[in-house]
Amino acid sequence: MNKKTLLMAAMGAVTLLSGCTAYDRASSYVDEPVVSDVKVGMTREQVRAIAGPPSTDVTMIHAKGTCSNYAIKPRDGKAQVYFVSFDETGHVLNKGYQSCADYDTDPQQGK
Repeated sequence: MNKKTLLMAAMGAVTLLSGCTAYDRASSYVDEPVVSDVKVGMTREQVRAIAGPPSTDVTMIHAKGTCSNYAIKPRDGKAQVYFVSFDETGHVLNKGYQSCADYDTDPQQGK
């Protein structure tokens, strides 16, 4: 093998392995019950049975209803927050990787 071919093969292997590492980090969040098991339309009681009590509950100003913040596994040393918003009847309206405060400033972004 010439040096150029060997170098290209090594670069390809490094790229492939680094992609696997990033995927593993991202997939660890899917294992969080609040991320994997909470579905739109569930009741607040169902969410708490799955995910436990939230870190905080918030009454939203710009969006309708209430919102719960859940702390999930830190990523790269930074705390991660996952929100679950509830409509006026107490059913899950939306959820995602941001805080309730961030969601409340732009409720359309979380959809």
